[in-house]
Amino acid sequence: MPNIAIIGYNIFGIGGTTRSNLNLMHEFGHSEYQLTYYNYTEFSKRDVLSLKNKYPYTSKVDFRFFLELYSLEPKQSYDYIFVTREDFFPLAKILRKAYPQAIIIGEIHTPLALLNRKLTGLEYFSCLRVATESIKEKLSSQYGYNRIYVQTVSLAHLNWNFKEQVTNSNLLVHSRFDDSQKDISYTLRLLNQLVNNEDQKQVKLYLSGAGPDLGKYKKYIKNHQLKNNVTISQRKLPQNFTAISTSHYETLGYSIIESVAQGHRVLAYYGDDDVVYENLADVPLITWLSKDLKEDTPRVLAALRARPTLAEFRESQAALEKLAGHYLKKFLANTQLYQGVKFDLTKITSVDVPTCRKQIEAILGSPLAPWYIKLYRHLKKTPLKIFLPK
Repeated sequence: MPNIAIIGYNIFGIGGTTRSNLNLMHEFGHSEYQLTYYNYTEFSKRDVLSLKNKYPYTSKVDFRFFLELYSLEPKQSYDYIFVTREDFFPLAKILRKAYPQAIIIGEIHTPLALLNRKLTGLEYFSCLRVATESIKEKLSSQYGYNRIYVQTVSLAHLNWNFKEQVTNSNLLVHSRFDDSQKDISYTLRLLNQLVNNEDQKQVKLYLSGAGPDLGKYKKYIKNHQLKNNVTISQRKLPQNFTAISTSHYETLGYSIIESVAQGHRVLAYYGDDDVVYENLADVPLITWLSKDLKEDTPRVLAALRARPTLAEFRESQAALEKLAGHYLKKFLANTQLYQGVKFDLTKITSVDVPTCRKQIEAILGSPLAPWYIKLYRHLKKTPLKIFLPK
């Protein structure tokens, strides 16, 4: 039975890479692969039980702590190792020494414009996986590295379900509130244009998410008298809506695809690097934005007035299945090209371990949970009656 290791930051959290890693478990778990997941942040047995209850396909996954990977004498062997965060790339040197025969895959999830220009450890990877041909070309040119294959991340979690939409004036953003990447400020400017300059008072915007720029958005809403047109909530969301994404960069755009899978029309920006459009240009339920207010305003109004049709839904599903379907078959075909690549292991010694750890922790901090997190977890597991007077 093939043995696979997946190395990630925090499978118990939220985010696109977490979703991608869960989908990897779904794909390989259903094919009877033996799976081990190494989590960078410290976790508890309660975290594991909760995850396995929520996602039954993870029930046989062996969850282990990242620090175990610094051993040059492993207790088991792996056929494939996924390194799913670029900050972990220095670890490839240690992994190669410990698992000389494994196919070690570095996954590029970060948009190239935001990627560290000093990626280390590339020479110890069997190959890198990227989302599009344009990323492959730029990465190869920038880093002089050619063992790269193109494959979209798995979409195994999608539940395709078309429901008739009633005509509505609801826009929905489901995103992290981080303007440096997600640029929700442009969506707010677009709403201001519609409501205050085009007199489209009926348009409502729902912001679903959390993040550091919430205060910035609230200030804009107050200053432009948009309080009656914006709802910020994780729960009170309309059933009928048009999703909108104006992110600067997305290597795929899970929130866009998830909305399409539920039969919603989506307004999406091409991306500063055009990668979103490169991936999703053939999806009929997506209307593309240019981030020019004069051009985008009529596009938004037209999208709100046009109810999604069953034909558009089926064409969108077919386009996405063509893009990301048959994940395992494509994966095996892509990675077999890198079987038997030779690596120089003579330069790797135990001295490299502290150096590697220092590099990673300089960016991500210690993987060990601080005392107050441990106290919080302890209190969650302790019955309240212990603290109550008898």
